[in-house]
Amino acid sequence: MKTLSLIAVFLLVSCGGPQKEKNFGIGQKSVSFVDESRNRPLPTEIWYPTLDTLITQEAKEGKKELFKTMETIPNATLPNKKFPLLLISHGTGGNRFSLTWFIERMVKEGYIVVSLDHYGNSTFNKVPREFVKWWERAIDVQYVLTQVLKDNKIGAKINTSRIGGVGFSLGGYTNIALAGGYVDRSIGENDNMEDRKMPAEFPHTDEIIDFENDSLIVSSYKRYKDRLKDDRIKAFFVMAPAIGFGFHSKGQTEKITAPIFIVAGKGDDLAPVKTNAKKYHTLIKTSEIYLFDEHVGHYVFLNEATAFGKEIAPEITTDHPKVDRKEIHLKTLELALHFFQEKL
Repeated sequence: MKTLSLIAVFLLVSCGGPQKEKNFGIGQKSVSFVDESRNRPLPTEIWYPTLDTLITQEAKEGKKELFKTMETIPNATLPNKKFPLLLISHGTGGNRFSLTWFIERMVKEGYIVVSLDHYGNSTFNKVPREFVKWWERAIDVQYVLTQVLKDNKIGAKINTSRIGGVGFSLGGYTNIALAGGYVDRSIGENDNMEDRKMPAEFPHTDEIIDFENDSLIVSSYKRYKDRLKDDRIKAFFVMAPAIGFGFHSKGQTEKITAPIFIVAGKGDDLAPVKTNAKKYHTLIKTSEIYLFDEHVGHYVFLNEATAFGKEIAPEITTDHPKVDRKEIHLKTLELALHFFQEKL
């Protein structure tokens, strides 16, 4: 009898209880959406779980990458089941591939992930005014979400009750806007102008743009400021969120009812935690926050860099000597997985 009990225990331990799904590969589909109502092209990548087998391809000679890449299976098949969806918004001047370290793990865990390039505010498409019309990014996400849900193949495999938002830097603000927070442009005179300086990614232009009074910026704000909240998105995970200078009172975040998790580094000198991450946490009643130590800066949430990347773009690829970017990523993923498993 004792022997049978031991065998039963051994079987339970060796099987690990309930069987986990087979480890998913990463399917990838590229789509060129265009929001014709605003004349905004929105290049989009859809990454999704697949059981297809990856066919190893020979590395292309002479191709130099700034960041480490991941292996995907273009146009792979989707298993016949429903998956939760995550929508990713990149930082200012970034692109839909900026957070593939995050995308890779989440897809392998069973999430469909959609990542888009924001018009005029991405790596290869820079329009000065789009760098300061931050609120239009939320409309970009809404449009892409609508189109993805309409897709006969991808949309049919999405669990629409389990949709989450993810963002880095300006993409962090984008998600807070989608949750129901809004920038107040009526308060500007007393702001600390150091917090409002243009980002390093801002494109060169000889044109002088008056942020406060420019007719195109003002009209855009008036048109879209009350259209940003999207109740289809049930939870938000934001990394090093920016634009804290545009938030002054809890009234600006009172419409936020969805849970928000904020993660940032105390060493961030581009979006300092005092006036951004911690400020948002104070203003948003549904928020949680996790802060890395004073050595962890802003760009640690970008992909791991190659040796080539560290050589030609050290400002966004190199961290403090005491910081291991991969370790920060692993901890961030742990936080994100726990958050979405609990809140979606």
